[in-house]
Amino acid sequence: MTSTPFDQCIVLPFQPKGSHPFTGSGLALHFLLGNVLVLHSGLKEMWFGWRVEKIFPQKQRFEKYCRNAAIDLDLTRISGTQKIRFWIRGTFADDTAALSFFDARRRDNTHGPVDISISMEDGLVGFRLGFIKMLDATDCPMTPNQINAALWPERIGQAGLDAVGRALEAFYLFSAYGAKGSLAIFPFEKACDVAPESFMAHDLHGWACYRNRRYREAKTAFLTSLCINPAGAGAMSGLMWCGVYGKNLEEAMYWAGRKAEACRQDVQAAREIGRRRYEKINSTKKQ
Repeated sequence: MTSTPFDQCIVLPFQPKGSHPFTGSGLALHFLLGNVLVLHSGLKEMWFGWRVEKIFPQKQRFEKYCRNAAIDLDLTRISGTQKIRFWIRGTFADDTAALSFFDARRRDNTHGPVDISISMEDGLVGFRLGFIKMLDATDCPMTPNQINAALWPERIGQAGLDAVGRALEAFYLFSAYGAKGSLAIFPFEKACDVAPESFMAHDLHGWACYRNRRYREAKTAFLTSLCINPAGAGAMSGLMWCGVYGKNLEEAMYWAGRKAEACRQDVQAAREIGRRRYEKINSTKKQ
């Protein structure tokens, strides 16, 4: 089941287990593992947020999926249409998540479910180690350097997970289904207030400000998130785009290179991509 750099993996939002009520925790934990996988050099970068409306053409279907484990997806079909090989899906309760690994290229395509403990006391490090162990079992391992980078202490409690997940859902709904006007910033500020030491909260706040074209505030939020998780590749990507739209070529190239370094990619090639993105956007604006 060995992966290649061209393979892509999507982490789906985790659904509440059985009669467990819906909270934002399933979305927050899904986002946490997305920030682990972005560091995996054996996989091509792929965030769930890029494909929300392709996987769930109707907004209501997406909302119901996040709230009801009885709603399933035909991953064999979706893998074919979306060209995605690997999927992580699962259910969650307060202290346990049951995760499965789906490989569209295999006849016995599902590994799991695997029960993984959820503990806030260790900064969710044990939860991520359980996930990484599951990747090992599917012959899709991460290297020791990647693992170390993926285990920053995520200081957050149940209320913080709920707030982060609800903010993330608001971001997905706004981005995927064509909401008008500006993205309401309150859920993102609330997540930062409830979980001030959470990388995820500040990273999402950065993306919300970026979406609203408040690039200075976005940069502040992204930099705060990187003080918590120095390998936060998603935040580095946000800073690169802030450089692009803020007309700062040096920043755009610097953060493109920093992200490549974190993901064990070619730094010079990434800096060149950052330069081309800057020139494309800013030359277009001049016309």
